[in-house]
Amino acid sequence: MGGAGFPTHVKLSPKEPEKIEYVIVNAAECEPYITADYRRMLESPQELIEGLKVMRKLFDKAKGIIAIEDNKMDCVKLLKELTQNEEGIEVVALQTKYPQGGERQLIYATTGRALNSSMLPADVGCVVNNVETVFAIYTAVVMGRPPMERITTVSGDAITSPSNFKVLFGTNQQELIDAAGGYKEKPAKIISGGPMMGISMLSLDTPITKTTSCILCMTKDEVAQYKTTACIHCGRCIEACPSRLSPKMLVKFAQRIEEESFTKYEGMECMECGSCSYVCPAKISLKQSIASMRKIVLENRRPK
Repeated sequence: MGGAGFPTHVKLSPKEPEKIEYVIVNAAECEPYITADYRRMLESPQELIEGLKVMRKLFDKAKGIIAIEDNKMDCVKLLKELTQNEEGIEVVALQTKYPQGGERQLIYATTGRALNSSMLPADVGCVVNNVETVFAIYTAVVMGRPPMERITTVSGDAITSPSNFKVLFGTNQQELIDAAGGYKEKPAKIISGGPMMGISMLSLDTPITKTTSCILCMTKDEVAQYKTTACIHCGRCIEACPSRLSPKMLVKFAQRIEEESFTKYEGMECMECGSCSYVCPAKISLKQSIASMRKIVLENRRPK
């Protein structure tokens, strides 16, 4: 139930389960505006812990880690109190920064282990699931109820009363906007997900799915209001990249569809966080170009 929608049963069925040493709950929730996991932790902390215990039953040697950014210290305090007598479970407060909730960043911050795009967390002895997924594991295994609902944030400066809602899958997104008091000002941009990695919406006549963590309504389109200019080679995109890549170089390869050069300069290591596009003074759509090229490479790698 995370942003990528990766199947949980696959994560929990590694080829060598005896090598799993850490079961990590991704509670960082690092994107701006989104507070769905935050509310879930505050209101259903015991269910979250029980879900983690269910996962640990699959891996005899695994230690449980609940990783939370330190801007949510009330959650850290609450979960530490509830787990103080639970052997093998640790609550870790991480530095608040974007993209701390990225799988690679989270694993490195909690265990010191590094992985690349050709690896899965299981390759470094880790299994990672986000808060909503762990809660769904609890309801499925302990309560015998399949996932039918999630918490979704409705926020942005165009919303009258930004709120979190427990909502059934299939609910129309417009219904959540209405439940949040509607618009106080007509939005110029509506995003499904967070402002950095979310998807721009053309219509709210769209259902809530298991991965809909947020509906973001903004009065200004921060992208469209700026005109793209030439790259000035300032290097800000390189400084901002959490994967230590050179986005400006990768974009050139993407524009020319130079697959060999793109992969040679580690374009597949991009996690599509959007940090490069955010800091670019020329307002170049770096992330979008790189993401498109990554899709081309992945498609070409598929067996024909």
